[in-house]
Amino acid sequence: MARQDADWKTYRRALQRGTGFFSFFQKRPAAETGEPHRDPGEAAGDGGLAGFQRLVLTEKQGLTAETLKRLEEALRLEISRKLQQEKNRLQKIAGEAISKKREECADKLADYRREIEEKHKARLADLRFRLQLPDLAAEEKERIQEEILLEEERITMEIKAKTGEVEAELAAFTKGQQAAVEEMLEKYRRRLWREGTAWLQKEAERLGQDD
Repeated sequence: MARQDADWKTYRRALQRGTGFFSFFQKRPAAETGEPHRDPGEAAGDGGLAGFQRLVLTEKQGLTAETLKRLEEALRLEISRKLQQEKNRLQKIAGEAISKKREECADKLADYRREIEEKHKARLADLRFRLQLPDLAAEEKERIQEEILLEEERITMEIKAKTGEVEAELAAFTKGQQAAVEEMLEKYRRRLWREGTAWLQKEAERLGQDD
């Protein structure tokens, strides 16, 4: 019984010391504790949970801005990649069309050349035959040779003119193909940015809601 009384007294002394310890801080003035004086039951000021919440919100806003910046950079890279990919595809198609057109123009020019040569063939054959006649006077021979040269020059000029026409046709076709590629690429670029901007806006709204 004496031992139980001693234990009880020891417990009470410990409890009193603990109560006095906490009471000391509760009764200390604001100047000693470093905290603003509050009446019992008064809510904590901005230095408490509200300040922490503002700090978290600021951090989230910073993270949101950084996230959007990275998303925009990723979007730019993706659009650039897709544009290059589409450009390669369109240029390949245009290149194949131009190559086919070049072959067609070469065949057309070969046909023109044969037609022109065929048109002058009989005339040249006649002149060359006459040039081989025996007892041909020197003046006549010289005249025939000049006519042959003029006829060959006509052939060359006609072929050159047709070549210019065919080359101009090919150049116009090539320019048209290149313009078509640029036009389609520009439309594709605008579509990508329109869709990408809409996606980025949705991401911004979603991140804002998460805050």
